Amino acid sequence: MAEELKRNKGFILFPVLLFLIACSGVAMTGLHTVAREAAAASEFLRYRQLETITQSFMQTALYQEEQTEITDGTYQLGFLYPGKEPVNVTVKVNREPNLGLRFLQVDTFTSHDDKFSLRQCCIRFSDSLLQQFANSLFIVPGAAVQKEQEEKDVSITGNTGGAVFPDFSMESIANWASTDFPSTLELQSDGLNGWIYLTREKLSFPKGITVHGNGILAFTDNIVISDESTFTGRIILLADGNVRIGSRVRLEKALLLCRGKLTVGTDSFINGAVMAQQDAVLGEGVTFTGDREVLEPYNSIVSY
Repeated sequence: MAEELKRNKGFILFPVLLFLIACSGVAMTGLHTVAREAAAASEFLRYRQLETITQSFMQTALYQEEQTEITDGTYQLGFLYPGKEPVNVTVKVNREPNLGLRFLQVDTFTSHDDKFSLRQCCIRFSDSLLQQFANSLFIVPGAAVQKEQEEKDVSITGNTGGAVFPDFSMESIANWASTDFPSTLELQSDGLNGWIYLTREKLSFPKGITVHGNGILAFTDNIVISDESTFTGRIILLADGNVRIGSRVRLEKALLLCRGKLTVGTDSFINGAVMAQQDAVLGEGVTFTGDREVLEPYNSIVSY
């Protein structure tokens, strides 16, 4: 009987031992889970502090710009919580004065490479450019406008006397702008979201595309806006190369600054202002209406 009791005790103790080992494993797993959750919460809190600081500096800079010109600056703040990492903020300003374009970027970062950035751009067109548009909103400094139509359209006149195309650098703009140009599907579904979009590639917008929203479109090469396409919002189109606009295209509120040759197909409609440095060829039935609202200041969204 005693012998059997010993065997039974051993049999009972073994499951108890397994149970205790299992419990300790669960406890350790729970501790690791709590530790991971605490680390994640700490990281999230630090990220939100960087975000809040960056937003505050961006808002302050934009507010100050209403009174005075903003400049580059570097600032050293207190510490992030939790931890004792000092926070640094840099404000960077880049300008294209001949265009009146200003880029602003605020970076908040720590010594451990934690970083949060915001960007914003605006255009306050230069006085020299506005003066050139004072008498005509369709300007071709290099040559006269060629119209493939017999009747004279008094709203389309080439101003060649002393006009000078603004000397701005597309490469300088590329250093700040997003070069991840939206795809056709993104343009159709999301439209333009108020930022500046640049591509170094030759680009052809597909036939019949409709793009909503406002934005600055910058191209270092030739571009084509194919037949029956429509841009419904305010666009500022900057092109280093040639711009070919197809037939029955509608640009409902556009400023076109084309360093190359501008070609517009038959029965197209442009409302806004145009400057083409080299040449402009307009097909039959083209309608251009001047709209000085496209020369008003433009403010982009605040972008990551």
